[in-house]
Amino acid sequence: MEYVGCNLCEQDETRPWGFKDGLNIVACKKCGLVYTNPRLDQQELEAYYNPSYFDDRTQDADPQRYRMYQLEVEDMSRTIKMKGRFLDVGCANGIFLTVLPNTFEKYGIEFSEEAVEMGRQKFGLNIQIGKLSEVSYQDRYFDTIHMRAVIEHMESPREQLEAANRLLKPDGWLIVSTTPNIGGPIGSLYRERARLVYPKEHIYYFTRGTLSQMLKKTGFTPIRWVYPYWRTPYARVAKDLADFVLNYLTGRDSPPFWHSVMTVYAKKERVPSDGGEKVTVQPRHPERSSTQSKLREGSRFSRFFGRSLP
Repeated sequence: MEYVGCNLCEQDETRPWGFKDGLNIVACKKCGLVYTNPRLDQQELEAYYNPSYFDDRTQDADPQRYRMYQLEVEDMSRTIKMKGRFLDVGCANGIFLTVLPNTFEKYGIEFSEEAVEMGRQKFGLNIQIGKLSEVSYQDRYFDTIHMRAVIEHMESPREQLEAANRLLKPDGWLIVSTTPNIGGPIGSLYRERARLVYPKEHIYYFTRGTLSQMLKKTGFTPIRWVYPYWRTPYARVAKDLADFVLNYLTGRDSPPFWHSVMTVYAKKERVPSDGGEKVTVQPRHPERSSTQSKLREGSRFSRFFGRSLP
């Protein structure tokens, strides 16, 4: 086990936030970032992410996940140009890359040698082994860098986002996708009983506020926020609403619910050669932005439930 300071503001004063699977989850007193502390060290993490962790994830093996990939690619087309060099960080065996249209030049990075070998052999994908901060790609190489359900696993999200900034072209897009959102109604009420709180592997937990701070510190400007739920294969609205109340009262984990996860499209900030103010390019279709993205998550729910997180 290892103890760490706050990855966002570098302070080490915390307050208890939750306890699950024998591990403490804390919130930074200064900036509000929530994280597991102490957490599994490098050797323990390597043992945890054994080959059985990376399932097949194909359409036949996991149709719900595969459908989510299709919906996410469809959503991308509303914001980014569907071409250029695309890097999927934490790509496992590369199934998401196979869903992308071939208008992209596809790349992946993954720390699991077994998953990388599967992606290379089964799908013929260009996947490197390692961390984003360690790969050999040249600076300003990619048009889009995608992190799906991965930033919460990173030992240092800030370090990896800084690496993403370095590897993106001046007008490049960063997509941080489907990360748990503890600022919504589920996170505010259920805390550690939220269905995506797994402190051994999910070691950081963001709200829209803390993720915005992290992105801005690493040279990105958030442009568009999405909270996948309504059209997803996991949504059973009537049942989820009933279970939202019933599960809480009976001590069970939360159901899938609105604002449980979030996706942000962020632009790399551009600094003009004359040293003037940074420039941020606006999204291609600002008029199409989701109505949900105009609402600050948790604002009404936090007041109702008596919880407050940035």
